[in-house]
Amino acid sequence: MAKRESTFFNMVLALLTVTLVASASLGFIYELTREPIEMARAARKNNAIRAVVPDFDNNPTEERYTIEAAGGELVFYPAKKDGELVGTAVETFTNRGFSGTIRLMVGLLPDGTIHGIEVLEHKETPGLGDKMESDKSDFSAQFEGQNPEDFRLRLRQDGGDVDGITATTISSRAYCEAVQLAFDLYMDKDADVSYELPSRDEAVERVLADFANNPLQEDFLVMANGNEHTVFPGRRGRRYTGLAVDIYSEAGYIGPIRLMVGFDSEGVITGIEVLGHEETPGYGDLIENARSDFYKQFIGLNPGEDNIRLKEDGGIIDNISGATITARAYCEAVRSAWDIFRQAENR
Repeated sequence: MAKRESTFFNMVLALLTVTLVASASLGFIYELTREPIEMARAARKNNAIRAVVPDFDNNPTEERYTIEAAGGELVFYPAKKDGELVGTAVETFTNRGFSGTIRLMVGLLPDGTIHGIEVLEHKETPGLGDKMESDKSDFSAQFEGQNPEDFRLRLRQDGGDVDGITATTISSRAYCEAVQLAFDLYMDKDADVSYELPSRDEAVERVLADFANNPLQEDFLVMANGNEHTVFPGRRGRRYTGLAVDIYSEAGYIGPIRLMVGFDSEGVITGIEVLGHEETPGYGDLIENARSDFYKQFIGLNPGEDNIRLKEDGGIIDNISGATITARAYCEAVRSAWDIFRQAENR
């Protein structure tokens, strides 16, 4: 019998057959394994709920509720004993881990005190970031019995009360962020947990300490180093009370940092808000007021009298660990804002 000639049609038909068989096999395997995987995941979640809250006799999963947050949602599992709420397990998350998303189960007592924490999911580095798991280190133990109203959920190097995992600063910060998110939404279901930077208008109102006018309607421009800068005067009646300055740094680690800096009539800093930046998550973004207390050390200082530079540069400002360039740029922007303030006063 003559050898059958291979044709384009035959090749396409063979490829299509192989594809269909492979797809069907994958679909069959998926269906075969889906239920066991889901059961294992549900069992792990139920075990985590039991581990983080006091003993209960209800079924928390039947009473669960969800609340939306930026980037996802949190799931709340109320635990009850004889009909009384004894705690709530909160399935929380952060997308700011070293290797991506970290999901935790945080157990909170009715007053917000942390009863326990278990890791549900992560992709952090074995031997380093995975030490956040309770069976690999006692990192989570320091949170137990603490109420975030008094216990600052930030690393000590960021002005908080948490001892980080050695060599895993980003993972440790992300863990704290996920716990803070759970607490914030548990205590206040309408809490602002978007971590969005304020608008210019919001920032003006936040950084000025004393005013009765509408600074946004009295803004004017000041020239400095060949650039125009918008300033917003605060007044109470005819009395000048301060000034808010919209300022950019020359350069952060990745790009310019935009701040709104508020001064009283004597040049003392009354507030600072970050309006924009592109700094590194987990490091440079700690200049944001919602992420660290870095900004607080500037409040009450007068750049004309106080040395607004990092301590390592001969100044009085504590650095942000791992973000020296960003912190320097922030200080530089504050000093520039004060120069603008002085020029505006002489108008």
